Amino acid sequence: MKKYKKRYLNVLSVNSLILILAIVFLTIGFDIQKKYDFMGQLITEVFIILLPALFIAKTGNIRKVLRVHKISFKNIFLTVLIVILAYPIILLLNGIFMSLISSFMDFTNSSRDLIDMDPNIYNYIIFFCIVPAICEEVLFRATVINAYDIYGTKFAIGMSALVFALFHFDIQNFVAPLLLGILFGNILKLTDSLYAAIIAHFTNNIIAVIFSRYINERFSKMLWQTEMARQIGSLQLFIVIILIVLSILCSLILRLLFKHLKKEQMREERNITAYREVEGIDIFNFVPILALVILYIIYYSIVFK
Repeated sequence: MKKYKKRYLNVLSVNSLILILAIVFLTIGFDIQKKYDFMGQLITEVFIILLPALFIAKTGNIRKVLRVHKISFKNIFLTVLIVILAYPIILLLNGIFMSLISSFMDFTNSSRDLIDMDPNIYNYIIFFCIVPAICEEVLFRATVINAYDIYGTKFAIGMSALVFALFHFDIQNFVAPLLLGILFGNILKLTDSLYAAIIAHFTNNIIAVIFSRYINERFSKMLWQTEMARQIGSLQLFIVIILIVLSILCSLILRLLFKHLKKEQMREERNITAYREVEGIDIFNFVPILALVILYIIYYSIVFK
């Protein structure tokens, strides 16, 4: 007789796993990444994120837990388009956040250091774009959202995004992962496919790599040479104005795209992954996440002592 496997994971088990993985990442993962560069990235993503996520997902019906469902070419296109349109919005909001906290701490351009580490662009595509997209979406979107669904879709997406941001242990890179987590979570829900979330994550990462490596400095120089930038007298302010305008336009288009995806979801003949009956939040289940927040605070109190 075939053993029945549950559709949803236990919240406390998933949260406890996240806390354990965060501790392992802080104590071992950072050192591995610094010591072995690209291979270190692969080791931490696979052994600290992917394999534990697959292990706990297998305690349930793994295909349903991970939402391993086909995705149409149309939804692939829409997913890529949504991420591209969301990029300037996230850049703007992340920049505002960094400006607000810049008076409290000094920032380092670690992303610039990483992007200059190797002249071979293919290493970045594989280890910084493809590998994290697969490994992190399996854990932070499919697995975590599956467990959190018991508290409702919005809570599941929001909390999974918060966990995703905390797990980066980088205050200057907190808002971007938080917003991206919300974006990827919504894409996962609307398409009911892990593949869509992976494609979204990969698209964002490849944009970041290409922009940082090939476009950022040239684009800044080009903008500074424009008459409007010189009239304003500040390149930074000019870029902010451009981002605000782009963000408004992109927001309007994104709203239409998300409405379209929701209509498509409602028209689907098959029963898209069933939602659980929403229950009241059990605080005890989130003690490990509270511990993660405390760990995050302690880490930064030591780093910026």
